[in-house]
Amino acid sequence: MSYNHFNMNSWMIALLSLLGFGLLCLLYGFWIEPRWVKVRKLEINISNAHPARDQSILFFSDLHVGAKTTPRKLQKQMRQIAKLKADAILFGGDLVEEKTPLWDESFKAMVIEALSSLSAPHGKWAIFGNHDVEAPRYRLWTEDVLQKSGFVMLENEAISLLGIPVWGFGNTHHTEAYFDEKRFNESAQATDDFKLYLVHESDWFPTHRPAEGPGLVLCGHSHYGQVTLFGLPLIRPKGAKKYWRGHYSLAPNLGMLVSAGLGTVHIHARFFARPDVIRLSFKR
Repeated sequence: MSYNHFNMNSWMIALLSLLGFGLLCLLYGFWIEPRWVKVRKLEINISNAHPARDQSILFFSDLHVGAKTTPRKLQKQMRQIAKLKADAILFGGDLVEEKTPLWDESFKAMVIEALSSLSAPHGKWAIFGNHDVEAPRYRLWTEDVLQKSGFVMLENEAISLLGIPVWGFGNTHHTEAYFDEKRFNESAQATDDFKLYLVHESDWFPTHRPAEGPGLVLCGHSHYGQVTLFGLPLIRPKGAKKYWRGHYSLAPNLGMLVSAGLGTVHIHARFFARPDVIRLSFKR
C-alpha cells in the first residue's frame, strides 16, 4: 500500500507540474512575448562619400491591426519605433487582418493617429502585404490609412532614399510583382554601390531573382512561425515556406533579411517567435 501511495503522489506531482508549465507557456505566449519587441541591428558598409553615411533606416512589418488592437498597444509599438530615431522609415506590409473593423471610424482614426506619430526627416514609405490586398475593401482602407498617416505607397516603383536606390514590389499573392530595371535606374538613380528591395513574401525574391546586388532584400510575412515548438515552426504561411527567419545570403553581394513583424494573426499569441523591428545603419 505504501508503494501505491508513493506512486500516486508521483503521478499527481508530475501532472501538476505539467499543468503549471502549460499555464506558464500560455501566459508567456499570450501576454509577454507579443509585447517583447526585439530591435535587430545591421550595419552596412558604404563609401565615405555616400550620402547615407552615418544615417539609418527603420524597417517594420505585419502590424495586423484588428479587434484585439488597443490604442495603448499600438501607441507603445509606435514609441518603440520612434525612440530609434531613424532617418527614414519603411513598412513591409500587412496593416490589416481578416477581422479588422473597417467600418469603425473611431478605430480608423486611432490607427491613423498612432502611425502619424512616427516621423523621419527623409520620409515614410510602405508596400502592400497579402492581407492588405486580398479584397478591394482591405486595399482601399489600408491605402487611405497609410496615406493619411504620412506614408507613401510603393507598388512596383522606385525611389532614391538617402542616396540609396529602393524598389518596392507589388504584393506577390494577390497582385503582380515585377522589376523594371530601366525605370529603376532612371527613377532611383541606381548605381553599383548598394540597393534595397522591399517585398512582403520572403520566398518570392529568391525564386524569381528579378534583380541582382549589391544590395539587401527586406521582407516580412512569416512571423517566424508565430507560435512555434520552442523555435521550430509548426505552421509556415504560403510564401514563407523556405525563407522564414533571419538573414539569408542569396549571392556573394546580395542578402535577404526577414522580419518577424510586430503583430499577430488568427491566434493572438507568439511563442519563441519574438516580434521585431530592423534598424539598418550605414557606416564607413
